[in-house]
Amino acid sequence: MPKDYYETLGVERSASKDEIKKAFRQLARKYHPDANPDNKEVAEEKFKEIGEAYEVLSDDNKRRMYDQTGRVDFGSGRQDFTWEDFTHYSDINDIFDRIFGGGFGGFGSDSFFGGFGRNSGPNLDMAMQLEISLYDVYYGTKKAVKYRRNAPCGECNGSGAKNGKLNRCNTCGGTGQQRVVQGQGFFRMVSVTTCKTCGGRGSIPQEPCKSCKGSGSEVVNEELEINIPKGAVDNLRLRVKGKGQAHNGQVGDFYVILNVSNNGKIRRINDDLHINKEITFPEAALGTDAEVEIFDEKFPFKIPAGTQPGETIKIKNAGIPHLSSRGSGDVVVSVKVEVPKHLSGKQKDLINKLNDELKKKHSWIKG
Repeated sequence: MPKDYYETLGVERSASKDEIKKAFRQLARKYHPDANPDNKEVAEEKFKEIGEAYEVLSDDNKRRMYDQTGRVDFGSGRQDFTWEDFTHYSDINDIFDRIFGGGFGGFGSDSFFGGFGRNSGPNLDMAMQLEISLYDVYYGTKKAVKYRRNAPCGECNGSGAKNGKLNRCNTCGGTGQQRVVQGQGFFRMVSVTTCKTCGGRGSIPQEPCKSCKGSGSEVVNEELEINIPKGAVDNLRLRVKGKGQAHNGQVGDFYVILNVSNNGKIRRINDDLHINKEITFPEAALGTDAEVEIFDEKFPFKIPAGTQPGETIKIKNAGIPHLSSRGSGDVVVSVKVEVPKHLSGKQKDLINKLNDELKKKHSWIKG
């Protein structure tokens, strides 16, 4: 059953960012595992749920996608949330500074989240915008993208060391991190920083690689084929793991952010496609068989007798495929009755006769 992030945080669907952040503060304080030592496993699960809800609802693009589809893509079509997907570390710092008086430390633990959110050096992720059409969204497609990045060195496989031989860093003891503890007793603040000696790798080359001079990376021209899923929404973020920047033996991810361009004749509202269909007055009055063309598809439908201008007719399951579930939206046809601007004499006579008949009918009804 799809998750209701609004219900998780206890806010209305119209809630502002400030209201969402306030709700997250209150729940984070209540359910943090270290604040619930007697029921830690349940608290950890609840804490993860509110973290996931906050990650989605505090991000404009993720919130828009969730409101449209009821689901969120955390990368490459994956809907399961992990703490690696959490991006609001500054909010976390701010919140727990107020609650516990010290960053990610407190309640006797060396790291407030048991490992997530620690300083791991520069952001190695890369992103680019990709323009796609409504046609691409309807059928799904593949798009080639080209970009430059620092990739792991081919000579040393990213180790930065000749023949891959490394020594453990004496400064950090191989952890890649340096920790500074402030305070004592029940409340402690732990600051975690990247080791300055090894740059966070935990090891240093015995002899630097000649090709990359010990950096472990080299500039390459990358070309990827990106799968565009059916039903993709505007600002959908697709992740390609391990294709971001390489630095000190670590590699980030590459993100493609989709921009869906408009179509002049067909409008998308959620997963429904709206299109106009012009018919003549006789067709509206008498009813007829009609057809609309959606990209490469043709859909027949019936126009009932007595259809009024502006009425809509739905063609079920002919719209955009749902991104995260089975089925499709509908095609919604808006009927436009065409009024001819130029009439022949015979046509005018026929319309006048029809008008007279209609007046007689109305006169008979009134009488």
